[in-house]
Amino acid sequence: MNARLLAAFLCLATLGTGCIIVDHGGDHPNPPPTGSPGDVSFLWTFGAEGRCVDVPDVKSIKLSIPGETLDSNGFYACNTAGVDGITLRNFRAGTYSYTLQAFDAYNKVLYSSSGSFTVNGNKQVRVDMTPDGKTYAYVSWYFPAKGSYSRPTCSQANVTSIKASIDNGEWVSVDCLDGTDGDGIPTPYLEPGTHTLQLIAYGYDIQGRANMPLYNLQGTLTTQRGVDAPSVEFRFFELGGMSVRWDMWDGTNYRNCAETGLTSVVLNLLDLSTNKVVYEGEGLSYDCVAAPVVNQFMKPGSYQVRIRGYVGSTMTYSNENNMTTLTVKAFEQKKATDAATVLVMSKQ
Repeated sequence: MNARLLAAFLCLATLGTGCIIVDHGGDHPNPPPTGSPGDVSFLWTFGAEGRCVDVPDVKSIKLSIPGETLDSNGFYACNTAGVDGITLRNFRAGTYSYTLQAFDAYNKVLYSSSGSFTVNGNKQVRVDMTPDGKTYAYVSWYFPAKGSYSRPTCSQANVTSIKASIDNGEWVSVDCLDGTDGDGIPTPYLEPGTHTLQLIAYGYDIQGRANMPLYNLQGTLTTQRGVDAPSVEFRFFELGGMSVRWDMWDGTNYRNCAETGLTSVVLNLLDLSTNKVVYEGEGLSYDCVAAPVVNQFMKPGSYQVRIRGYVGSTMTYSNENNMTTLTVKAFEQKKATDAATVLVMSKQ
């Protein structure tokens, strides 16, 4: 249970105030199933913002339950006698739908949520309202075992900062410790549905260089309107790097880009642990003079490197008769100034 909702429930249970008698207003639109009548206690929060005290712009709450006539037309204070919620008395057994809206002083809807509940005795309905019906989730993470640490802390993993992106959006900085403590950190507000998440953890590589990518994770999370924000935990994976450059051999001499006329160089990697290529299609295309090229976001392992040189759309150089195997080690990162692995392409 969300800690904020638990606190609201305890407050309600202790004070026993904020209670309204419901007038059922005639026949219920759907005959109720066999069951016990009861009181319905609504407890509300406001997404990542928290409780009523955290959203001072909220001046009133409107509760609508089709088929039911509520006191004050369903308008209540955000907090009643210390409780972020309200109790409605004497509901027949049955299933009901509801809508909650939070209004500001100008009758603008700031937060809302909808859902359903079933009465068979007393019932608590915990509702997390979000802006315009949007959703969010709590995200937490952990790092793979390292040395004697089965789940290393941020400092034990040498992580100093983390950046995150949702749905390929803007990269933002998040606190590493926040993601390893409790429920994690709330995402920005999202449309209901499935979303992609990517995080990169930076710190000191095995050479002691700061702000190098050490871990990453990619995953998905799913949110639903009218449902408590899910808590999703992800595992980071180690990163290593490579740096490569190329030479062209015409059978007699080594040639540079200008001498060969190469307009592009296309590189791909075969992951020897899976026997699958790393990059879609033919691979990554570079200008011939772009070398050395660096990739700092690689899974540790062994890769066979294939490289082809093109003049326009015609391949004129390749290393396919003598491909190089490259080993990527965890936390061993590369910069453009580091020594690069040399790939030799022969004239075709």
